[in-house]
Amino acid sequence: MTIVLIILALSVLIIIHELGHFFAARWRGIKVEEFGLGYPPLAMKLFTWKGTVFSLNWIPFGGFVRMAGENDLLLTTKKQSKDSYYAASIPSRLIVLLAGVTCNFVFGALAFAIIFTRFGIPQEITDARIGWVMPDSPAATVGLSEDSSIVALATATEERIEISDSTTVITFIQEHRGQEVMLFTRGECDLTCSGPEQEYQVRPRTEAETPAGEGSLGIVFKTSTPVFYPTWQMPFRGIVYGTEQAIGMGGSILDALGGLVTTLVHEGKLEKDLSGPVGIVSQASKAGVFAQGFFVALSFVGMLSINLAIMNLLPIPPLDGGKAVLTALESIINKKVVQKIEFFLSYGGYAILLGLIVLITIRDVTQLL
Repeated sequence: MTIVLIILALSVLIIIHELGHFFAARWRGIKVEEFGLGYPPLAMKLFTWKGTVFSLNWIPFGGFVRMAGENDLLLTTKKQSKDSYYAASIPSRLIVLLAGVTCNFVFGALAFAIIFTRFGIPQEITDARIGWVMPDSPAATVGLSEDSSIVALATATEERIEISDSTTVITFIQEHRGQEVMLFTRGECDLTCSGPEQEYQVRPRTEAETPAGEGSLGIVFKTSTPVFYPTWQMPFRGIVYGTEQAIGMGGSILDALGGLVTTLVHEGKLEKDLSGPVGIVSQASKAGVFAQGFFVALSFVGMLSINLAIMNLLPIPPLDGGKAVLTALESIINKKVVQKIEFFLSYGGYAILLGLIVLITIRDVTQLL
């Protein structure tokens, strides 16, 4: 079921991408001969709308747009019809090329906007706010509450010290492992905590007593908290914050891709955290992405959409980014020369991409086995 749902999600994202190309091409006067759901061979023609055939194809994954003259790369401009792709101006072709990634990026931003509108706009906090208490930990034993803030600490022999951040708490607890300490907390928190002060006596575990992956107290601190604004403001604030998060995620993806190239060139191996289609399905299945409700699934699909946008922006023919770079070069280099370069680089780009996908898939399958 996870495989089916991921294929469906990727198909929807690819169709959104192709719709960007479709509407941009029509806007710039380029004829779209076919909009295909799935990939050939052709199963049936669904209908024709304003000169575009909408088709259903046998391979049930994604979709495609076929523009007039798109495959006639080496034809001279005189032989191409006025409404063909390569007869269009450089700005028009750039708009068409970048419309797909723009739609994927906008979809990802809107997905995050919906999530933040529903669950609040995350706001950074600096106090020692408890976000999670581990079961059977010292903190759980004495009844420390989640979403409360540690405001002071003390021991039987040391005076009380006021706390303003989680780093101070961590340092203090590390220095007093195995000893009884007093924790003072406040609840009723939003951006600050204003509830009455409560006192807890707890013994942090020693290093030998602490399970792997946990701390001495068994708590995890929060770095942000959701904030809700008036209902009419939430969609707008959600869009702004969602867009910011999408841009930040895009930067992280580019950094990861830079690390991938560096590792591949210098060490001749793939990053261990890099996953292909098989790895994505495996991780989504383990995390139960599609079993945890609509908003968790929407978050996952939003991240996939932004990943798809960034990957398509890479300056590698035949990806949109590579085609855009070569199209822009036509303004300073002879058009025929650039198009010949594009013709041959496209085959090389396909070979590189397919080779990389095969290597990643083999590695993913090997790890699964």
